[in-house]
Parts: sequence; C-alpha cells; structure tokens
Amino acid sequence: MPAHVLIHSALERQLLIQLGGRLRAARTHRGWTASQVADRAEISRTTLHAVESGAASPAIGTYLKVLGVLGLAGDLALVATGEGTTGERP
Repeated sequence: MPAHVLIHSALERQLLIQLGGRLRAARTHRGWTASQVADRAEISRTTLHAVESGAASPAIGTYLKVLGVLGLAGDLALVATGEGTTGERP
C-alpha cells in the first residue's frame, strides 16, 4: 500500500470524508463496534479508522469490504452500473 496517495481536488477529498462519515454512521446505527466491523471485513481497526476518516490510502477493495459488511455494497453497484448517477462524464 502506498505511503502517500495524492488527492487531486478538494471535491475528491470532501467526497472521501463524506463516505467515511457515512460508513461510521452506518456502523454505529447498527450498534456495532469498530472491532466487530474490522474483524468481519478482515482488516485492522487502524485500517477501519482510516476508511471511516475518509483517507485516500486504503485501497478501493478495502472500502468495498466495509461496504459489504455493512450491507451497503449494493449502493456502490448502482453507481457502477450507472443507475446511481445523475449525468455522464467523459
């Protein structure tokens, strides 16, 4: 894993922070501890903290693991198929 990942825009950074916050909110709404989610996702608590903080360094696969544990992977599938988008970008 790269020690430092560049975020190219303030928008990208804000989107990651929002995603991390939503993942944390989904976890706490379910009453699950960070240890429980990290164990189920097979990642460390430190990595889960990075995900919930919106860090750019965790791989997309790590974010997917957390989404899956929280039952939210379908939301990303909508974006991947174009169903969750409002417009096309080149």
